Amino acid sequence: MQLTAKNDSVQHAFLVLLPFLLIFGGTIFQNTSLSSLSSMSKMLAFGYMLVYVLFKQKVSANLVLFTLFFVPFWVYALFNNPYSQAAANGDAIRYLFPIVTLFYSYAIKEYFPLLMKFVIAFIIINFVVQLFNYAFWIMGATDQWFYYTMPGGVRWVNKTMGVIRATGTVVFFSLYGFINLIAFFLIHKYYHKRYKTLLLVLCVVGLFLSFSYKGIGAFFVVLAFYYYKQIYKIVLYVIVVFLLVYLVAPAKINNLAYDISLRLSLYVTEGNSMRSEAYRVMFREIKEGNWLGKGAGVFGGPASVEFNSPYYYEVGFNWYDTKWMGLTTTDTYPPHAFVELGTIGAFFYFLLLMSPLLRTKIDSNYKMLLVIYFCLMSDMLVSFSLNNLEYLFFSLVFVYPIFHHLSPKSGEVV
Repeated sequence: MQLTAKNDSVQHAFLVLLPFLLIFGGTIFQNTSLSSLSSMSKMLAFGYMLVYVLFKQKVSANLVLFTLFFVPFWVYALFNNPYSQAAANGDAIRYLFPIVTLFYSYAIKEYFPLLMKFVIAFIIINFVVQLFNYAFWIMGATDQWFYYTMPGGVRWVNKTMGVIRATGTVVFFSLYGFINLIAFFLIHKYYHKRYKTLLLVLCVVGLFLSFSYKGIGAFFVVLAFYYYKQIYKIVLYVIVVFLLVYLVAPAKINNLAYDISLRLSLYVTEGNSMRSEAYRVMFREIKEGNWLGKGAGVFGGPASVEFNSPYYYEVGFNWYDTKWMGLTTTDTYPPHAFVELGTIGAFFYFLLLMSPLLRTKIDSNYKMLLVIYFCLMSDMLVSFSLNNLEYLFFSLVFVYPIFHHLSPKSGEVV
């Protein structure tokens, strides 16, 4: 009987973690000759989640209600693209990614301890892989499996201050930073066993080695508001580390300061960037009363770029100097949603995604959910993380398991 129970537990763990394995396993191949496996594995994970939710028949009433409010706007956007139905189909499906992730989150809400074990294992594996990435780079490797293939066949990797940005197994430095960002707060609050400090250090080091400015910025904002009682210690540590690095490599710090100031001028003060252009288009549509949207696959998303949507020419969209990078989106999510779904449709969409937070009980778990939502939504302002399953499986998938954790019915401690 004991063996049967153990085997049954292993099977349940595998079934719960299968979409994680598909999504993050497929991510490894996205910059290789097997890149098609990446998209295929994500769609398999998406389909699996739908089947799992239907099989479990466990859903949140509030989530169902807000989904019903949004569905008419989604259907309208699906069939309202005046240029290409194929483009509409592609981007419309992506709008469902965070919704289905939330439904899956509710279906696995009793598995929070298992999810924490995955988080810890994933952080360690990625850190070790990144050490190998650095080792090969230091030894003079001019091409590695995670390098990007640019138009013209040129192999390229992101660097800051002459150092490759940490990517672990997930290929993209910003995603690697985001994973370490979320893992830090989850481990800090819910992990109470050996090596906790070491795990937190790995998360912080991974975040900073990614050189993801939005992730690092979100990290300090959360520390300032959520951990304000310990903020003076953290600030002191940061100042000490900064001074030590500056003494060893002052030129690197100067280059970093220049890079930050350049980004601020591009995205904030001057607005001479593709991202600022996307927001210009969004505010124009809101001002002109685009209530129901231009249709899925028209603006911002990968399908709109792939099918060369004429809307970009109609609004005089300026890509600036980013075309050479082969970008598949405008790298900003709100303009994409507000243009395609319309002001009303986008409002109901974001309301649906935030609906788990519409609760009257404010406890420590609720505050942790606020942290996760803040990190995801702040990232979404300058990325497409809200339609990216890798980001969603390190944010929204934890929503209901965290609410359920240590509830009167569970009582489990990680």
